Amino acid sequence: MKTENIFGLFENAQVGFLVDSTKLAKGDLRLDSSHFVDDSDIVLSDSIEFTTLNDFIIDVEEPNLFTRIYCDKKFGVPYISSSEMSEIEPPVNSRFISKTLTRNIKQYIIKRGQILVSAAGTVGSIVVATKELNGVAGTSDILRINVDAEKNLGFVYTYLTSSFGANELANLAYGAIIKRVRGFMLAKIKTPIIESKHKLKMNKLVTTALDNRDEANDLIKQARKLVLKYNNLLPLTENYENNLFRETNLREFTTDYRLDAHFYNPQAEEAVKNIQNNSKEFRKLNDDIIERVYYLNRFARTFVEKGFGIPYLAGKDIMKIRPIDVAYLSSSETYGLEDYKMQTGWILMTCSGTLGRTCFVHKNFENWVGTHDLIRIVCKKNFDSGYLYAFLSSDYGYNQVMRYKHGAVIDHLTPEQVEEIFIPLPSEKQQKQIGDLVRQAYDLRAEAIRLEDEAQTLLTQALTN
Repeated sequence: MKTENIFGLFENAQVGFLVDSTKLAKGDLRLDSSHFVDDSDIVLSDSIEFTTLNDFIIDVEEPNLFTRIYCDKKFGVPYISSSEMSEIEPPVNSRFISKTLTRNIKQYIIKRGQILVSAAGTVGSIVVATKELNGVAGTSDILRINVDAEKNLGFVYTYLTSSFGANELANLAYGAIIKRVRGFMLAKIKTPIIESKHKLKMNKLVTTALDNRDEANDLIKQARKLVLKYNNLLPLTENYENNLFRETNLREFTTDYRLDAHFYNPQAEEAVKNIQNNSKEFRKLNDDIIERVYYLNRFARTFVEKGFGIPYLAGKDIMKIRPIDVAYLSSSETYGLEDYKMQTGWILMTCSGTLGRTCFVHKNFENWVGTHDLIRIVCKKNFDSGYLYAFLSSDYGYNQVMRYKHGAVIDHLTPEQVEEIFIPLPSEKQQKQIGDLVRQAYDLRAEAIRLEDEAQTLLTQALTN
């Protein structure tokens, strides 16, 4: 019986490469091989000349490490982490740091139009700060690039997010366990010199994309306000004097006999009570609203290169402005692949780990394959799914969902629990008005991504002639 030499499988694997010694002298005398890896898919023209990023920016702000002292909203400033800065709707009302007890708090405040770069852990996530982040405090692990918005914002952002710029940035990272990039290193990153006409076009594309995202966020907020207005609902009480303990009685216990305290969250109870007392009509989600609410079984994932598979959506990705490091599943080696594909009008909800975050499928993830850790909510054809998304992503929907979380270590939700949520029902005309605002917002977000992709095409053409 003939046996194959297993080492033959690795004959073509690259286990090393040569580095010109002049690169050591010209650089920072780096001896770690990862510093010289080239993962870029752009082959530059020989005529391209380089300078440093310093020539295109005002400066790079690198805040000091600091002790975070959390406090009540009225005494603080909204605070976000480097991972949250990349979200479509950053959780700017979830936690606050003290205005008075945070030394030199101004250095942590983000301004609209700054280019934000994650500088520790996952290095190289890059976004342009929207209006949503203006005035919000960010972690010291976020570098802030200040740049002339009229001249170089589009070029700097497009270059840093291109495969060539991202490769240069990744090669700067240092650290045995936690990777990090410093502000002065970022300012010195090798940057190509291109014609002004290309930079102006990129600037227009990127600034328009930024405006679109601001408008989209405003439309989503308007939709949620109309959900309250058309259902005679007041905003939920933000806190209950921060009570850590509350008395309950046997009348509050449901047929589930839940003993976990968060099930009796006062905000969730207030949401249900307000819907039942003030709405003209309401139903549970499973009462003639949805066609199906479900998630899928765990499945074997065979990942392949980009050109050979279908984009795979992880739970964390539904919250991102633009998912990065997207994996691709084999279309031939994945059993029951069609069951995992998503369709326009569906609502996705995270149901493991971070719970209750929702996304509307509209010009974003159609025909992508979604993880089993996403609950799919499919509305009946006569019910406006845009309206349902606006409600589920509001405080009234979120707090109802979160009361059902369970799990000793990792929190979970089930489709059956989501079906128990109470949904207020305004007129069909009002539902459509709210749904149209949601669809318009997602149209703007899709257009923003298209504009940024167009800027990338322009950059590639400029770099490759």
